[in-house]
Amino acid sequence: MTKRAPKPLPPPIDDERRRAGEAARALRDAIADPSTMGAKTVAHVDLARPRRGEWWESWANLPGFHRINGRAGRYIHELLPGWSYERREIRAEMIPDLEALAERGERPTEATSGRAA
Repeated sequence: MTKRAPKPLPPPIDDERRRAGEAARALRDAIADPSTMGAKTVAHVDLARPRRGEWWESWANLPGFHRINGRAGRYIHELLPGWSYERREIRAEMIPDLEALAERGERPTEATSGRAA
């Protein structure tokens, strides 16, 4: 069986672009002052294949932003499907990716850290 190329996502709609701009500003504010993140919600997710569990954390004032498996884990945003970031990449990569989506309607196409997505 050959691997098929992933289907490209449709162009972002205006609502996605607006939410991306708000998300980038909220993340910058949260980095500057962590008290602005709001209440934290934690959920444990059991996955069947391969059998494992993950801890997902989200914050009230950071919609769409999730931390998976604690500080050493990975970070994702619902507006950037298929991409995950390390903690050190939030300021350097995730926020600029959200800003590019908001300003130009561009989704990330390649990993800037040199690793495949």
